[in-house]
Amino acid sequence: MKRFTILLLAAMALFSCRESAQNVQQEPAAPAPEEAVAVEQVEQEEEIAATTDVRMTGKVIASRYADLAFRQALPVSRVLVHNGQKVRRGEVIASLEVFTLDNAIQQQALAVQQAELQIEQARLQKQDVIISQGYDPENMTSVPQTVQATSEVKSGYRLAQNQLEQAGSRLEAARYERRAGVVTAPFDGVVANVAVQAGQIAQPGVPICRVVAADKMEVEFLVIETDLASFPVGTTLTVIPLARPNSVYEAEVVEINPIVDAQGAVKLRAELRNSEGLFDGMNVDIIK
Repeated sequence: MKRFTILLLAAMALFSCRESAQNVQQEPAAPAPEEAVAVEQVEQEEEIAATTDVRMTGKVIASRYADLAFRQALPVSRVLVHNGQKVRRGEVIASLEVFTLDNAIQQQALAVQQAELQIEQARLQKQDVIISQGYDPENMTSVPQTVQATSEVKSGYRLAQNQLEQAGSRLEAARYERRAGVVTAPFDGVVANVAVQAGQIAQPGVPICRVVAADKMEVEFLVIETDLASFPVGTTLTVIPLARPNSVYEAEVVEINPIVDAQGAVKLRAELRNSEGLFDGMNVDIIK
């Protein structure tokens, strides 16, 4: 019995040793501290290299805009827009008090009517001169050119014609000035730089506001000469406004100015595919 007990204990000890050896073989050996640091550094460098982008700063610019102004020094009657307002092509921006302009049209219209009466009187006198020369005014093909020229001068017909033409030109000019008394949007866009109020005297040629075509905006930025080959026309860029860092826009390079400035940079322009919420002059980050 004693011998059996000794054999049983020996078998149990042998089984325990084998199990411990198997566990040791299954668990990998932990790397040395120096090796762990090296592996982590390599992984970080690979991650940075994979995510590094070329970053630049630039500005949003309007590819099309119009500064609007009046032509006459007259009181402003109405201003119908404000900064940031969207307008459609042909929409009224502001207008002048047009009493003076309407009065000018009426005066020139009367001048045209008077010139028409004068030319009719001169035509009758011209016929009398032709008859006095022995010709039939109803058959002008039989009247010599010299006689016709003389009759136009003596009767005042030629002078009356010139006066009628001048009166007609002044009438058209008055109508043009009347139309210019109302400023309208030349295209769809957004109003900016409103600089006039109702009641003020308009200054001829001085802009009263600007209309920016918001449907087509661009970004302008500089690229170092050595990096220029990475930005051919057609390159897609990511644009992030500094004022709205959570907004992301896309743009495509459309123009490269073929001049290198004193700092070794080249100016590029990229057209934004969507410009909703962007303003002319906004600062942006540009990422490639």
